[in-house]
Amino acid sequence: MALPLGFTPLEVRTYLILTLCWVSIVVVNLLEQPYARSLIHCDVPVNTTEGQSLENVGRILITLFVSGFADYGRKRAALLGQFLITLSTALFAIAMFLPSGLAIPTYIVAQGLQGMSGIGILDQIVAGDVALILNDSVAVYSRKGIVSAMIMALLIPIIVYVQYAEITDFTWVWSGIVGLNSVAMALIYLFFPETLNKKQNDDKKEKENLSIIGVAKDEVKTFKKIITTHPYVGYRLGEEFLVKMADASAIGMPFLMAQFHFSQFDALVYNFVPGLVGGVLLGGLVAKWCGQYGTRRVWRNSFFYHRSTSIANAFLMPVAIFGIPYPLVAGLVHLPLAGFPALIQAVEIRLVGQETNAKFQAMSQLMSFFSGAITSWLYSQIFYGEARSYFRVVAPYALSAFFMLLNIVPFLLKTGPMQMNECDRLDQEAKKKWEEEQEKAAQEKKASGPELTEEASSPLKTETETTEASTELEAKQEAVKTQEEKKED
Repeated sequence: MALPLGFTPLEVRTYLILTLCWVSIVVVNLLEQPYARSLIHCDVPVNTTEGQSLENVGRILITLFVSGFADYGRKRAALLGQFLITLSTALFAIAMFLPSGLAIPTYIVAQGLQGMSGIGILDQIVAGDVALILNDSVAVYSRKGIVSAMIMALLIPIIVYVQYAEITDFTWVWSGIVGLNSVAMALIYLFFPETLNKKQNDDKKEKENLSIIGVAKDEVKTFKKIITTHPYVGYRLGEEFLVKMADASAIGMPFLMAQFHFSQFDALVYNFVPGLVGGVLLGGLVAKWCGQYGTRRVWRNSFFYHRSTSIANAFLMPVAIFGIPYPLVAGLVHLPLAGFPALIQAVEIRLVGQETNAKFQAMSQLMSFFSGAITSWLYSQIFYGEARSYFRVVAPYALSAFFMLLNIVPFLLKTGPMQMNECDRLDQEAKKKWEEEQEKAAQEKKASGPELTEEASSPLKTETETTEASTELEAKQEAVKTQEEKKED
């Protein structure tokens, strides 16, 4: 039986299960603030910075560990990560029944465990394995993006309701989240296959050292070696760093609230909804264009469309078009590119390779942590909610546009040519696969030809035999009639 959206059984058993895991992390992150308020009395200020800091430290440490640990086997890394998530959500739930003196420390520990799960990076590693195994990376990442957007589109309304209603009793909420994580862990144990190349896994087992400190030290040395020797990774990390530095999302909601007088709830809804809807409805558009116009052409046009519109959007942020705040229009402008990140991942996994993918994903995530810390502070410092002059209002977005413009340089000089060449290889492989399918179909048709000819000729043969028998019978009847007439004469 064919699976929906063209999914293969391997995809269902791997990253679709992991999608349930990281979705629960996203849900918990969105519930942290309202849940923290429910744990304390209203006259006590809410401060979750300790838990958030512990979570960030946990993410950095686990990223170093998971990138090495996953090279000894993807399944056991997934089991370990999901166990930490389940334990984290269980502690969040237990905190409801503890007095304030114990509830907040339990909440902080739960945040730290959540950050140490490593499911986010493992999800990217396993998706890369599956794309290489199936040899259809564009379709694999496209389907993954669409399903992720569909799941989030189902869950976000629930989260928005929790934020809007300001509920204080989270019993059923945490019961559902703990149940979801328990089911995900059971699915990993029962159905998750090992996607790591067997030879690579055997080589790792020969020098197995699973101490956290030992793995982390080995990873740092490996990172340095890959950056200096790999023809793509170092330049790509530099390009991606500039893209991350152009991310001004830290001031997105405050900007809507200050310039267009949105409430916090309205700003949250308008930030989430367009992206989710676009991801579901338009997530497969880029993959479809690749089949029609060629991967190289789609990649190049998508890249320059995104960069040029991002730069132009920066200087239109204070404007309203027909009463619609331009930040919302800017989000709509990029909706046709909802599937472009999937195409980027599909090409990059081929350039990086399975043996380097875990390290590359770890370095990308660490770089995101570092750049995210910088941009959160930098854009918040430049943003001034009471600004009235045009240049002061767009100042943070002008800086974002500068980084976005700067990002084009490494693409033109280094990463772009390598990506374009890989796009050509993708198209050649797709063409070869199509020709093989056509040839196979022709051979099957040719093989079934004689049978069809024989079957088609059978009715004609039967009709001929019937006609001959009928003629012979008429001749006999005529002969009998002639003899009778002779007798009468």
